[in-house]
Formats: sequence, C-alpha cells, structure tokens
Amino acid sequence: MLGNYEMNDSQIIEPRPGQKEWWHGDGNDLPILSTQDDDSPLYVVEDFLSKEQCQTLIDCYERNVEMFAEKTGEKFWDGRYIQMHDIMHHEIDATRILQQIRHISSMYVINEFVNGEPIYPDTAQIVGWKEGMEMRPHADNMMPDGGPNNSPHRNYTTIIYLNDDYEGGNTYFPSLGVRVAPKAGSLVVFGAGYEYVHGVTKVTRGKRYIYSGWFTHDKNWLDQSAVKII
Repeated sequence: MLGNYEMNDSQIIEPRPGQKEWWHGDGNDLPILSTQDDDSPLYVVEDFLSKEQCQTLIDCYERNVEMFAEKTGEKFWDGRYIQMHDIMHHEIDATRILQQIRHISSMYVINEFVNGEPIYPDTAQIVGWKEGMEMRPHADNMMPDGGPNNSPHRNYTTIIYLNDDYEGGNTYFPSLGVRVAPKAGSLVVFGAGYEYVHGVTKVTRGKRYIYSGWFTHDKNWLDQSAVKII
C-alpha cells in the first residue's frame, strides 16, 4: 500500500468557487520523486513495460496517428492521441499489450486505492507530446471551481512513460510536492480528483510518448474494447 504520506496545510490544493487555476507555481521547482522512498505519495512501478513493448506502442502510434488521431476541436489535443478501440482490429500486437496494461494496472488500482467498490476500464490512449508542449495543473474529473469537467466519471488515472530520450516532460503534483521524471516503461497510478492535481513541464527537446488510461466506478463508462479478447 501507499506510504503514510501527509500533506501540510501549505500544500493542500482544493476546488474553490470562482477559481480559474489550481496552482500558479513552476513544476520544475519541485523535487524529483524517489521511488525508493517507503513513504512515497505516489504509486510507481518501474519496468512495468519492457523497452520492446514500449517501442511497439510508439511504432503503432506513428503508423496510425494521421488516420486515427482524435479531432476534438481543441487546439491543444487535436491530432495528438489515438484510442485503443480505433486500432484494435488491425494492430494486434499493440492491442494485446494495451489489454494487458489495463488488466494488470487495474489490480494495482484495486490494491492501492479501492475498498471493495467495483471499477471499470474507461478510455485508453497513446499520446504524443511534441517539443514545446506543456500542460498546466489540472484534475482529471473536475474544474478548479469544483464544477465538472468533460470527464467527471473518472476516478483513477494510470500513465506509462513509453520513452525517456527527451528533455523536460516531467509529470508534477503540486499538492504532493514532487515531480516524476521520465523513465521508459514506468507506470504511475494516482487518483483522478483534486488531491492529485497534476501538470506536465515543458518538453524542451525531443518528443514525449505516453500511455494514458483511466478507471471509473460508473459501469456506464465501461470501454467495451477492454473486455474483448484479441
């Protein structure tokens, strides 16, 4: 289980009426998380994927991004991520890796966060981050003022660094006072609520590839591609 990490009052970030941003600091000022710390505030599994598995997913992304990347209408996200359900019938090797990720990472979520309530796999994506991109702190299921965002059903988040041959692109958690440096194959598991507000520091050189997946307690959001055997 996660260590007995406690936040002090100065670290606490909460939704407030009228609030536009969660945090105004610089993620690069936060210390890098030591995965050897028994009291780590995050659950990190190093070498969750092999280098070969990571490369399979990166190659899959590059083959399919022009055809299948989502067109969201949002400049920041347009053409940057592909969904598992769009590639599962023609990218068999990549799909099998993605299915294994979802199955095994769900066990980590259950063991570390869930107390008996069922969870269901939501969206799974491969995402590309080009040089110069960054993301301000956000929660995965609400806005800074406490209102719902476009995915209020999400309860748990999983990300995997697929490469580390770039600079910048650290995932940082202001409330926890840490950032996670890229290490290819590493899985990071955390809650989707305001307790785990997180951002991404600017990618200053190269291209960043990650897997992103979510879990929910709401069965209505079950991604059917997660329960098909390929």
